[in-house]
Amino acid sequence: MTRLIRWFAASLAAAGILLLGGTPPSAWAETPYDTYAKDPYGQARLTPPAYSPATVIGRDIYVPDANGALQYAPLNGAQDLDIGSGDRIFVADTGNNRIVEFDKAGEFMRVIAPGDDPLNGPRGIFAADDGSLYVADTGNGRIVRLGADGAVMSSFGRPEGSALPEDTAFEPTGVAVDDRGFMYVALNGSYQGIMQLSPDGEFRGFFGTNATEADWMDRIKRLLYTKEQLSRQVRLLPAPIRSIEIDDLGYMYTVSGSGSEQVKKLNIRGENLWSGRSFGEQLPEGGKRAQVQPVSGQSGEMTGGLLADVAVDKAGNATVIDKARNAVLQYDSDGRLLFFWTGRVTAGMPKVGLNQSPIAVTIDSAERLLILDDALNVIQVFEPTRFGTAVHTAHELTGEGKYGESERYWNEVVKLDARYAPAYRGLADAAYFEGDYREAMSLYRLAGDPNGHSEAFWQLRLAWLQSSFPWIANALILLFLLFVAAPKLRALVGDRLQVQLPWQFPKLGQLLIQLKQAFVILRHPLEGFSDLRYEGKGGWLSGALLIGAALAVLPAETYLTSFTFDPVPPERRTVVPALVLFAGIWLSWVVCNYLIGSIYRGEARFRDVFIGSAYAMFPTVLLGLPLALLSNVLTLSEASIYSTLGGAVVVWCGLLFFWNIQSLQNYSVGETTVNIFLTAAAMIMLWVLLFILFGLAADLLDFAKTIVLEVFL
Repeated sequence: MTRLIRWFAASLAAAGILLLGGTPPSAWAETPYDTYAKDPYGQARLTPPAYSPATVIGRDIYVPDANGALQYAPLNGAQDLDIGSGDRIFVADTGNNRIVEFDKAGEFMRVIAPGDDPLNGPRGIFAADDGSLYVADTGNGRIVRLGADGAVMSSFGRPEGSALPEDTAFEPTGVAVDDRGFMYVALNGSYQGIMQLSPDGEFRGFFGTNATEADWMDRIKRLLYTKEQLSRQVRLLPAPIRSIEIDDLGYMYTVSGSGSEQVKKLNIRGENLWSGRSFGEQLPEGGKRAQVQPVSGQSGEMTGGLLADVAVDKAGNATVIDKARNAVLQYDSDGRLLFFWTGRVTAGMPKVGLNQSPIAVTIDSAERLLILDDALNVIQVFEPTRFGTAVHTAHELTGEGKYGESERYWNEVVKLDARYAPAYRGLADAAYFEGDYREAMSLYRLAGDPNGHSEAFWQLRLAWLQSSFPWIANALILLFLLFVAAPKLRALVGDRLQVQLPWQFPKLGQLLIQLKQAFVILRHPLEGFSDLRYEGKGGWLSGALLIGAALAVLPAETYLTSFTFDPVPPERRTVVPALVLFAGIWLSWVVCNYLIGSIYRGEARFRDVFIGSAYAMFPTVLLGLPLALLSNVLTLSEASIYSTLGGAVVVWCGLLFFWNIQSLQNYSVGETTVNIFLTAAAMIMLWVLLFILFGLAADLLDFAKTIVLEVFL
């Protein structure tokens, strides 16, 4: 695709944003739920539905009784489902101790309930390619393999062997089987991870164990408590795994209640490829149908959910269901959010497309989602919309490296939703692949992707350096010659270029000498700060100019820092909060430090504290702007340079504040440290007092308004 076509697509996207004005078209409201995506800045926003309700399965289950008469036998607390060959649907009907089979169209086919070896509360099921079924028969504490005729082929109880801990209870709740026939079993309440069994049922170890999560109090206890005291504490154990899934490539997916590893993608070595990813997004609290009605017995808070199951399609996209918040979330093969949807549930008024308590999910060959609801006792079927199909196809082509082919689908996504950030990332990848790095940088900014932006800039910078190397080399040689000839030039020019400005304007000359003292302080901080007070080399005006310069650097840093290191477009950046916060902290420091110094044997006047604190900010004035400009020629591979210089500025200012207090207050090192801690405590007290005063003033104003309204109305 040529650059002209990409420009047309971007123009169309911009026009779409203007036309939509942030309001979704009426066509988006055809589903009983709202679909959301994340913008480049992590905010949820409405997007076209990715899936639409298709049908409901499981409402008409009639089983012949002993007399041959058909009797209504609905699902009862079913806990799992899976897709077998020919898109046949198998459900672990837990409450009825049976397996129920439906055909591809959702028509009831049969009940599988071995009479001679009955199931007891089966909670997990896996349909193998050979037509056999693996069932997690929880109540009987075993894994059962059923043949195509429904008869028990083999049964695997608790494996024997010294390698298995004696306290391990074998209550399987989920099962998955790889191409070799190895079984992976999720156990009820087990903190050891997934149990791996050989095709013969032999124990082969645990797999994908979650990490133990300890808060700061637990860490303090470990440092301070004795072994005996720790032995009396409640043991910290990893979160148990709730559900498992295996894809066509052999990757294992787990869902658990862990705070940091809710969903994991494990390779054959047990390494989590999605480490550091966050799942179970916080759902928006606004919108016409975004509120979630709490399910009976479950939490309905927007900030916490209960991830119950995961399903993976052929392209590696993972669909996760949130049981507590009645939400469906879909992530791409790298664990990045594609979209999620949720809707209001009204008790006693079920709607097609709205789950009340989703417990399991699977995907058929037509990419339809089948979600099992253990409250409604049905399976809701969702089929991809034009938008969802375009997103999935584009992602699949991009993942396969077919960037040119993916552009057509990404442009279709942009036409349907001009603000869908992953589409711009896909278009940026295509532009990068075609060598149009400048266009790729622009598209990566639209996608909010600093890593891609950095890679594209690195390519541009490399091309520029290669083409400009002769000019750069000649410029360096010229600078070296000028440096060598500088002493001779100074001797030749003599005193002709000396500026007599300080002598012609005494006040301005004094101000220049005071400002020059800032450079002296950088070399000799203790003597330099002392000269501010005793030698008169600092004044109110010079201090005000320096702190004003520090404030002026903030807007420059905000708007001139590269997108690579500050992934927010300049038009969305704001500097007012930073200015107010900086000024407030600095002023409160000056006031509180002066008051603490007056109480704690200090000698500095308020004038000295004000001027010294202003001079201590000089490294920010000196290096803030160059550092912001430097960010525009660096990439993320040189981020250590940028972060080191930024950290050096902060440390430098901190040391200058320390030496400023030590010199002006005439303190020792220990007294200076105490003064700083007391100043910090005084600042906190001052801020709390100001918050209280502002709150009381607001209440008083509201009270006055109420009195006025009562009197005059």
